Amino acid sequence: MGKLFLIAALLQILWGLTPTASNIVISEIPVELYIALRWTISGFIFAAYIVLTGGWKKVSFGTLVRVSALGILAYGIASIGTLYGLKTGGVTNFALMTALGPAITSLLAILVLKERPRWIFYFALPVSILGLLILVAGKYQVSSLTVAGQSMLFILAGCALEALAFVFSKKFKTQMGTAQYLAIAQISAALLMWSLQIGVFHQTDKLVLLSSRGIAATVFVSVVACVLCYGVLYWLLNHIDGHRLALFDGFHTLSAVIFGWLVFHEAVSYLMLVGGFLILTGLIMGNLISNSMFTFTGKTKTNQSKENLPASGIGT
Repeated sequence: MGKLFLIAALLQILWGLTPTASNIVISEIPVELYIALRWTISGFIFAAYIVLTGGWKKVSFGTLVRVSALGILAYGIASIGTLYGLKTGGVTNFALMTALGPAITSLLAILVLKERPRWIFYFALPVSILGLLILVAGKYQVSSLTVAGQSMLFILAGCALEALAFVFSKKFKTQMGTAQYLAIAQISAALLMWSLQIGVFHQTDKLVLLSSRGIAATVFVSVVACVLCYGVLYWLLNHIDGHRLALFDGFHTLSAVIFGWLVFHEAVSYLMLVGGFLILTGLIMGNLISNSMFTFTGKTKTNQSKENLPASGIGT
């Protein structure tokens, strides 16, 4: 078990490079073009894997449409929000703020799936919200109220859309498997973004602006972050409970903050660090206190579903 925990920690540290890599790319090409490019690469890698392994399952047209819609929501529209939040507020601010993602996912699971949280959740959520407010105040100290406010709204909107799609994705992953779900969802998002490129944005000519550094960053995000990291994450879910694995999100946040500071030399105020600490404290409180964070209405207590694990790095 110790080796598995080490792998989980190293996975999140590696995944913490994603905001930095994404920030490099969107400094060279438009956000919308980057989204189309990234999900095209990762989506077709998942599709190729399934075809080569013979794991493709036949699904109904209705299921295909629903999964495509969830993919467009989580990987297309939500990515616009999170990436503009990253572009506006910077890597450090983004890393600290997206630590609130698990709390948003948990809240939507309560509202949508009618899950009943244990008492500790009602302490953990206010702590996370307080951390968010302090983080915004800290970002205001080192930038401006406009930057702090805009980045908060972009990121929260993106995280909320990701969480909403993630909550509804549970039954579809069970029907077809995670790899097939991700292939359909990501390719659907890519097709939407390429359609918008043709009809609205007209940015494809800017692909030539990608430097060798930008190309390397795109490949890293598409192959390492969006494919390999997800593969390892779901493999770990076979051996480690979801609520315990969620705690390793803290390594992702810390790693992203460090990489953002090293690469972009971003200014960090003590209030930003305090806010990030409180957000992570809320995450730990909500997941560590009990092995049965949620109980379902009308049913006996059960462990938190592994499918409710916050999907780290989706939007970056």
